[in-house]
Amino acid sequence: MAMEIRCNHCGALLEGDARFCGLCGSSLGAPAMARLIANRYVLRERIGSGSLGSVYRAEQLGVRRNVAIKILASVPDRDPQVVERFRREGELMCKLSSPHTVTTFEYGCEPDGALYIAMELSPGKSLADILDEVGSMHWTRALRVIVGLCDSLGEAHALGIVHRDVKPQNILVEERPSNDTFVKLSDFGLAKIVPNDAQSAPVGQMIGSILYNAPEQLMRRPVDARTDIYALGALCFRMITGRHPLYKAQRFADLVAAHVRATPPKASSLVSTVPAEIDEMLARCLAKHPDDRYPDATALGELAQGLLNVVAHSGTFSADDATVIEPVKQDW
Repeated sequence: MAMEIRCNHCGALLEGDARFCGLCGSSLGAPAMARLIANRYVLRERIGSGSLGSVYRAEQLGVRRNVAIKILASVPDRDPQVVERFRREGELMCKLSSPHTVTTFEYGCEPDGALYIAMELSPGKSLADILDEVGSMHWTRALRVIVGLCDSLGEAHALGIVHRDVKPQNILVEERPSNDTFVKLSDFGLAKIVPNDAQSAPVGQMIGSILYNAPEQLMRRPVDARTDIYALGALCFRMITGRHPLYKAQRFADLVAAHVRATPPKASSLVSTVPAEIDEMLARCLAKHPDDRYPDATALGELAQGLLNVVAHSGTFSADDATVIEPVKQDW
């Protein structure tokens, strides 16, 4: 997947080598390599972007540790709303300590006004890249991903934080000796605190990825932890079947309407080995009304872990079953 960056002014998603924003015409103002941040982080290379700002690999002086630095450059016409959202991301991520959340070391402001967030540099591969390669995975492996994400989101939900942008691009998968599906959730740039945020988004602005937006997000209604549950349901369906649950919608407007009104098919209708319990779990996650979903990520994580425990105790599952199944490429 080609590297992408975001405009510091309007937030438009751009090609990684772009120097000007094609939407608003602003210069991207990328920091020069070898720049020193906070008197201890030396920028080495740009490695991508988050929902806000560009992300760089940097070296922490003294301990010679590689870290990830997200930077929002200081420019004369920088959008104040983008600045506020960047600051909030730094504040929120410093509160989170789940091993399944990308660790944030600090955030701050440089003398020239540039804002930065210093984070761990995970060796993981994005789930988006993995799914592009394999198409789909065994439902047990998908559940292990969900359990890890629920650990991260469960902590966030307990603090009143809603991520609002759970998608494969924001999930890193690390291969560890004891766990080949250790996940870390990143990019809380679109997160909000409920009920303190009176408005979820400026008028006309879409928050999160349309593929994983819950109906209430699309209809500009209040969001809470159950909004992330919907995204987890769509993500789990995608991992298991290789298709988005609303894959029959071919156009943007059709997809929006499908999120609000269409009932997704059962995963077992696409992958016959999926048990009824998984179909039931996904149906509840993808319920149109928040009241019909799991109340938060902790509840969903406990259910998913329980299903994995049943499989492990039954002796009907082996390590070989966790490899990918016949890939089914997404239609759009």
